[in-house]
Amino acid sequence: MSIRTFNWADSPELTRFFDSRGTAEGDGRELARRIFQETLAQPGLNPTSNCFLLGQDGGEEGIPGYCLVYWEPAISRVVLEMAVAPALESSRAERNLAQLAASRSAELGAQVAHICLPAGLPRQTLLEAEGFSQVRVYWDMLWNHTPVTPALIPEAYSLRSFRKGDAATLTQLQNAAFTSSWGFAPNTVEQIEHRSARSNTSHSAILLLYHGDRAAGYCLTAIVPDRGKPKGIIGMIGVSPDYRGKGISKPILTASMEYLQSAGVAEIGLEVDGSNTPAIRLYHSVGLEKVGELNWFELNLRAPVRPN
Repeated sequence: MSIRTFNWADSPELTRFFDSRGTAEGDGRELARRIFQETLAQPGLNPTSNCFLLGQDGGEEGIPGYCLVYWEPAISRVVLEMAVAPALESSRAERNLAQLAASRSAELGAQVAHICLPAGLPRQTLLEAEGFSQVRVYWDMLWNHTPVTPALIPEAYSLRSFRKGDAATLTQLQNAAFTSSWGFAPNTVEQIEHRSARSNTSHSAILLLYHGDRAAGYCLTAIVPDRGKPKGIIGMIGVSPDYRGKGISKPILTASMEYLQSAGVAEIGLEVDGSNTPAIRLYHSVGLEKVGELNWFELNLRAPVRPN
């Protein structure tokens, strides 16, 4: 089975393959397709160089697998997103796809490559054979439908939705809030503008907390299709280092959950580093519970290549 790089004429067929691997139904399927197409168009991805497609030999149509290589030069890493048809899981073709993605990662100058998998997937064995090792466990958390009691916004603070022109403020705030966090790559204003305009979010879905005229914290939410129902996602929630320890995370979080409830979501979920005890304590306090684990694997691209 051959592997080639993506070109924009492949977009409809690649989207069809992505659609075939999902669980969205009805209107949710169209939303999932749009989100995927917007992912391909995000600033800095460059899919014509950094997206690899499996192709059927013998002229058969269809795309049975792909791997996206997200290059994050600011922290010298890539993040891989890979999917193959069920019949090709753990196959030579999937292994070749992983090897080519690793080769491209090294060519870009990355020091490490990361990939995230739900716990227990067969791909873990394949990745370990290619030199990947597990380095982090994230928790998949889901709201248990306990009524959310809005937390009081402290005096002298105000909460409002994102507005046109706020991208630079949000970029600066997010980068300051997460600079020391594992795996975080600083965003550009262009990337934040793109994220705020995607089909599964809106300006109302992004909340900013101000102390006077200073941005102190924020929460970015989104809606994704999940088994035929809309699911709310707490995408990023952060507080400026100058405002940590002042009790402002919970008001931002509960306001965001209220917004998602008002948008008609069936569930609210998020992912969090399993070692981030303060964040987990906050999420538990509003009725979010652990329902699964996501394992992050790392390939050290500076290590000598092992014979395979």
